[in-house]
Amino acid sequence: MDNFAVRTHDFYTFILVFARVSCLLVAAPLLGNRAIPHMVKAGLCLLLSIAITPMVTGITGPVPENLILFAGTVLKDGLFGLALGYLARILFAAVEMAGYLADTQMGFTFANIFNPFTEHQESLLSSFQYQVTMTVYLILNGHLILLGSVVDSFKALAPGTVSPNASFALTVVPMLNQMFLLGMRVAMPAVGVLLVVDVAFGLVARMVPQINIYIVGMPAKIIIGMSIVAMLLPMLSMAASQMIAGTTIGMNALIGGAK
Repeated sequence: MDNFAVRTHDFYTFILVFARVSCLLVAAPLLGNRAIPHMVKAGLCLLLSIAITPMVTGITGPVPENLILFAGTVLKDGLFGLALGYLARILFAAVEMAGYLADTQMGFTFANIFNPFTEHQESLLSSFQYQVTMTVYLILNGHLILLGSVVDSFKALAPGTVSPNASFALTVVPMLNQMFLLGMRVAMPAVGVLLVVDVAFGLVARMVPQINIYIVGMPAKIIIGMSIVAMLLPMLSMAASQMIAGTTIGMNALIGGAK
């Protein structure tokens, strides 16, 4: 009977770990993309859960006495993993926003492409900057740090002890603030220069109305804009570093709101 109780508790721990890990991978950047086969995602979730379960079995609470409590506990652990994954994904929206703002000034918004990573239509520069940032993110082992964060979350927040409160939902507010600040930092140099170019062309159009500014201005704005973007590519590595740091900050805020 005791042996059966131990096995039941181990299985209960595994279910909680699997719920948190699988929900993280569903929402996480790169790991949650549809381009990755479902069998690969399921296998990764299973392997991670099997590896983590022995580490946290001793700190997991008793098995709930009825099915409703059991389902609620699993749901809360899954919600925590989902929130952590989406917080990491929110920061990548900063790079997309920066690219879209620059594309709007250069006139590239007339041509949209399908980005397989985000699974929706994007402007050219937005898709390019997203993929460059994703590459830097992988080089900096951001995906491994994200997986390490969910492992560390079990030490601070044992399986079955997640109890979301009001501050848990408000965690997204500072992350959105960070997203907009990061996006504006990446976009403002190109947007600012192109705004000055627009003003200059406006003055030329007033002084020399015979010139077709639209025909002359569009190629000039594209050349100037792409030159500025090329010079600012190192900023994307800074953005990737801030995303990794932001993931850790977001996890700590989530843990504080889930205790």
